[in-house]
Amino acid sequence: MSTPLPRRRAGAAMRLGSAVVAVVALGLLAGGCASMRGGVEGDFERAAQQIASAAVSSQLSVTAYADGRTTVAATETALADMLEEVDQAASSTADRQVDTRDQVQLRAEVLRWADTVTGDIVRGRDIVTGVGQPADLPQVAAGLGDAGAHLQMLADRLKAAQ
Repeated sequence: MSTPLPRRRAGAAMRLGSAVVAVVALGLLAGGCASMRGGVEGDFERAAQQIASAAVSSQLSVTAYADGRTTVAATETALADMLEEVDQAASSTADRQVDTRDQVQLRAEVLRWADTVTGDIVRGRDIVTGVGQPADLPQVAAGLGDAGAHLQMLADRLKAAQ
């Protein structure tokens, strides 16, 4: 005797549901592994890239303000957002456990650059909001650009080391 049709459909639906759950679980597992790619050096590479991006974005914001192409409010908001990006990257770097002396040195290097970029962004924000000399904005922008370039080189070096 054959199984009634509704029971067959229920069994097939259960097998399909189990397959979907398995595929989703594998996707989540693979996604979690991908975010950990590169270990400590990979984490520091991502932090260096995040800080480099914030430095260059801040440079563009300060330059646009100095050229009269944006407002105080827009520039201040952009710089505040970039400070938050640097802070997040620096916090994750500082909290990352390291196992070797080389990793300790890499962490210190990323944190030094984060401190440099933070100082330049704060200086730029101060000038934009009237607490500094507008004539200093090109120097601040140049410092942010240099920091962004150095951080990108550091990120590239860390990527190659993985």
